[in-house]
Amino acid sequence: MVNQVSVARAFRDVEPGARILAAAYCGTPETLLTELGRRAERTDGLVLTTGMTFGSFPFEPAVRSGRLKYRTWHPYGPGRALVNEGLAEYIPLRASDVRRTIAGNVDVLLLRVSPPDRDGWCSTGPTASFTPAAVETAKMVVAEVDPDLPRTAGDSRVHLRDITYLVDSDEPTPYYPGPSRSDPRVEVIAGHVAELIPQGATVQLGFGAVTEAVGELLGSSDDPFRIRVLGMVTDQMIALADASNGTVLAVELMGGPELMKWANRNSRIEMTSSDRVHDPVFLSRTDKFISVNSAASVDLTGQVVSDSIGGRVVSGIGGSADFFEGAHLSDGGLRILALASTTARGLPTIVEEHPAGTQVTIPRHSVDVVVTEHGVAWLRGRTAGERREAMAAIAGGEK
Repeated sequence: MVNQVSVARAFRDVEPGARILAAAYCGTPETLLTELGRRAERTDGLVLTTGMTFGSFPFEPAVRSGRLKYRTWHPYGPGRALVNEGLAEYIPLRASDVRRTIAGNVDVLLLRVSPPDRDGWCSTGPTASFTPAAVETAKMVVAEVDPDLPRTAGDSRVHLRDITYLVDSDEPTPYYPGPSRSDPRVEVIAGHVAELIPQGATVQLGFGAVTEAVGELLGSSDDPFRIRVLGMVTDQMIALADASNGTVLAVELMGGPELMKWANRNSRIEMTSSDRVHDPVFLSRTDKFISVNSAASVDLTGQVVSDSIGGRVVSGIGGSADFFEGAHLSDGGLRILALASTTARGLPTIVEEHPAGTQVTIPRHSVDVVVTEHGVAWLRGRTAGERREAMAAIAGGEK
């Protein structure tokens, strides 16, 4: 029997001190997070943990007032500001470790789901990374029903028997706005990266202007059937995913209405949890696995910084470490870091050394090649001096 209640009733059973986990990305349950913010004002000790959260961040006032403790392993938007202001806590966590971190530590799970089908199955639609593990271990599951959420197959399915309460969603599906593509260097870098990807490769592309441009370029190729897609799918990757050599293994769908419409009941997509997609051993069984990610900066030895600069948190670790490890173990695999040589404000991203307080996300021995608009620097198998020379050559200035 469906236990459909008002959002206020669903939170009546949330006890003081409850550890709450919310689904993330385009599956962010904004109606439930709005009520959580209200509930926190009169319920002591509530703790919310999330990954990258989209939407309006309606619980922010409760965090700022000190009534709601907030922790995140992928700060984004207002969440990033809260962390850097010391009002929230950052968890340095690679994607493959999320499951074991949340196991046994979730009292209440908040989800966004599609309406149930006649057999009682709902779909978490565009998100699958950690939700299956969370449903399995949470003591209480509250889901807001979004009739516009795409119905997808695979690890995005959740049955009514595993949901404690259903509530109606008052907020539309949250979309990933995507990065600005106004920088002409993005297309140049994407072209350099595309030349490194061999026939028959399986490709993982991170999010960001450069990596998403790579997906768009590969999708417009005269020979798109050479590529198989794994990992995240964005608006710019629709054509590439359509032409994918085999089923698209998607851990997250991050985009807008076009992507959600494309994904709905699309048999080419299998939503796949982090248990597979972020498992380096699983990835290693795929020949020619090419991982392409971006970063905030990289030094002349190849040390990569993605989540903090000079002690200031800028993002999360995400799956880059897992994907790079899988590519390293793959026969014919390649680990590519792609970024513009300077930021939009003109600050260098290829640096002599990282500022004090900066935490290295990926060590120098875990990067094969770095690409900027100035060319390609091969690091694999090179001496420290050769690395510095190669990196300086793509920095666009004297180092």
